[in-house]
Amino acid sequence: MSTDRGPRSSILIVDDEEGLQASLVTAFTMEGYRAAGAGSGEAALKLLNQDAFDILLTDLVMPGMDGIALMEQAIRRSPDLVVILMTGGATVESAVRALKGGAYDYILKPFTLGEIFHVADRSLEQLRLRRENLHLEEINRRLQEVDQLKSNLLSAMTHEFRTPLTIMHGWLDLLLGNQFGRLTGQQHESLRAVRRSTVRLDRLISNLLAFVEYERGRVPLECLAVSLSDLLQEAADELGPDCAERRVTLEVEVQSVLPMLRADGERLRLLFFNLMENAVKFNEPGGQVRVRAQGDAEGVEVSISNTGGVFPAEQIPRLLQPFTQGDMSIRRAAGGLGLGLAVVRAILEAHGGRLTVQSDPERGTTVRVHLPTPGGNEKRTMEN
Repeated sequence: MSTDRGPRSSILIVDDEEGLQASLVTAFTMEGYRAAGAGSGEAALKLLNQDAFDILLTDLVMPGMDGIALMEQAIRRSPDLVVILMTGGATVESAVRALKGGAYDYILKPFTLGEIFHVADRSLEQLRLRRENLHLEEINRRLQEVDQLKSNLLSAMTHEFRTPLTIMHGWLDLLLGNQFGRLTGQQHESLRAVRRSTVRLDRLISNLLAFVEYERGRVPLECLAVSLSDLLQEAADELGPDCAERRVTLEVEVQSVLPMLRADGERLRLLFFNLMENAVKFNEPGGQVRVRAQGDAEGVEVSISNTGGVFPAEQIPRLLQPFTQGDMSIRRAAGGLGLGLAVVRAILEAHGGRLTVQSDPERGTTVRVHLPTPGGNEKRTMEN
């Protein structure tokens, strides 16, 4: 094995046979190592206290402190140290026990220089991998800390934003309702523009809060009987101003007898609002959005189609990731955080549903949502 040792690769060679020890020190020095020798375990510990080594190559049987005792003390002082034992054939069983105690490898005497260099090179590779793993573990730990800080910050921000937004909505509704005197046409239109902006901000915060909840793992679902027809119509009504602004028509067609769902109505409303808002937002002036809902005893299917906003097939999986849109540049035509589809996917998974997306230049984009009817929907918690 070819190993890039570098000038800092160091080895401490311990053997009570001075001739073997000296020849190994010379050989490893010529091979490019920084090599030092010691004639006993006690002398080796003194050198280990004075300097740092990558490899400890020690004889197993020595007078006084043997190789296993030296290894145990050396590893306690330098956990990163790689230990290789040299042993005669009669002590192989002891060498195997030493491997279980933390040694990297052992080599039988007599050996050639090629054999010992090969074992040393392998040990350096193992040391490199061990250090890389420790480095990656530290990076991962720090990333988890940053991720937790991000999650806590987003949660605090969204909750704190909700209170002033609620107050703003209340006062704007009072003003627009002429509770403090009749408004002029210009005043009324100006306040309506402010009201639309606060509504959009509230939508962003709702998605951000939902994303934080789903990212943290488990959120209790309030599963009650839900009328899908009512949810779809509420979402369509709320998007009325957006449709007018973008000159997009929105049609909702629901099967005359649609099965009731047992689900979290508020989260399903957010799910369908996000999909319908995307269909409106990623459309062209004069475009159309069609919402169709049908169902049977197995479940219900809602399809949301628009005549614009085409995405290449390879982009679709990426669009389901958080903070992602087809165009995330600062000059993109459509605003938003890119959380809508990620939140949709999380809500659907929690309800045991599924999502499919089809997009082509001639037909536009169609998103289909399938939700199970009562009996197939036993989940009570959201899991990310």
